[in-house]
Amino acid sequence: MKLYVVRHGQTDQNVLGLVQGDTESDLTEKGREEAKALQELVESLNIDVVVSSPLRRALDTAKLITNNKKEIIIDERLIERDFGLSEGKPVDEELTVKYWDFSLNTDINQVEKVQDLMFRITEFIEDMRNKYDDKKVLVVAHSAILRAIHYAINGIPEDGDLLKIEIPNLRIIEYEI
Repeated sequence: MKLYVVRHGQTDQNVLGLVQGDTESDLTEKGREEAKALQELVESLNIDVVVSSPLRRALDTAKLITNNKKEIIIDERLIERDFGLSEGKPVDEELTVKYWDFSLNTDINQVEKVQDLMFRITEFIEDMRNKYDDKKVLVVAHSAILRAIHYAINGIPEDGDLLKIEIPNLRIIEYEI
């Protein structure tokens, strides 16, 4: 299976440096325009299946980058990580490091534990592989989900630090699995 993953377009919370988590938010005009700019590239990939998070910012991005030409399957497992009491607050770098330490596996501020996140994403990938083994699948989701997909495919680093990769908005990442 060829798996393409892309993070939703820019939101107001991204611009303000706030933690979004599974809180709903809309794309900015810039986010919408940048998503539209990906239409030609996405069309050239000849995607067979499009799967999206149920959150509006991801679903709107999926519609825009596919130019509304593909059916979009919504999968609840792709909802952004629940960042608990941190949602809506400025990003705290110190807490972020703790949230993404696989060995620590903290739930400070009622955040969804990283190992729980990894479990649901590993299950999602296995389901996709079983259903669409010979297909090209596009997943539109969120930074935490795409980070989890990356480590589910490539393995957890020995030091447990899952912040080693950046997940920018609207960058397509390709995996062969």
